[in-house]
Amino acid sequence: MTMISNPGNDIFGTAFLDYLKGEHNADILVNTDIAEDEKLPVRYFFRGFDEMPEWEQLVLQKCRGRTLDVGAGAGSHSLYLQQQGIEITALDISPGSVDCMKKRGIKGAVNHDFYSWKSEPYNTLLFLMNGLGIAGKTDHLVAFFRKAKSLLAPGGSIYCESTDLLYLYTDEHGAAYIDLAGKYYGEIQYTLQYKDVVGEPFDWIFLDFDNLQHYASEAGLSSELIYQGENHQYIAQLRHVFNSSEDFESYNE
Repeated sequence: MTMISNPGNDIFGTAFLDYLKGEHNADILVNTDIAEDEKLPVRYFFRGFDEMPEWEQLVLQKCRGRTLDVGAGAGSHSLYLQQQGIEITALDISPGSVDCMKKRGIKGAVNHDFYSWKSEPYNTLLFLMNGLGIAGKTDHLVAFFRKAKSLLAPGGSIYCESTDLLYLYTDEHGAAYIDLAGKYYGEIQYTLQYKDVVGEPFDWIFLDFDNLQHYASEAGLSSELIYQGENHQYIAQLRHVFNSSEDFESYNE
């Protein structure tokens, strides 16, 4: 999942295409409003299955049927799934990222915005690499989950990765200090830089699992925690909620 930057600057796409040209040691500088600047190695987006963290491997092995990889980035997840015979749509708003994926041989790479994407329903939707963050703010979460639900076939699954950032505001005694009157503590703003190009600031959200359950439920989705990591990251599996057989039949009409 690549974060959304200004397509006019196309930070990720430019970096990915440079990588394919042989620039394997470049970094993307990541600035947020809650922490110090970090360097993100571009090569991280080109890792093979064996180099991926265990939660990504877990999710990829659970993919079934037609699969939509939202914010596919350089396409490492999509490429693996394609190699396993999965019918994959690798969706990204970055033109350069999609060009990179096509150069890597990903047949289903598409340059398109998630919210306006229309298609036959998918059996699996992926939002990896903290991909739930595409919602941006808590105010947008119900719309995000409703859009994802609209693309999901009956019996299918949505896999969302996120991280609970409460630990950043918790002291050594376990007491959390957050401003309950302020914005949700997981809402942050990113600015990216690659070489001399600086992208426009954009919003991203890291959501705790309890809130994920709440907002997903409002959109008619059930949520199950299927992975909890040591560094507060987790994977949630979301499915349609059908209250009766009539609901299921109505959905299929």
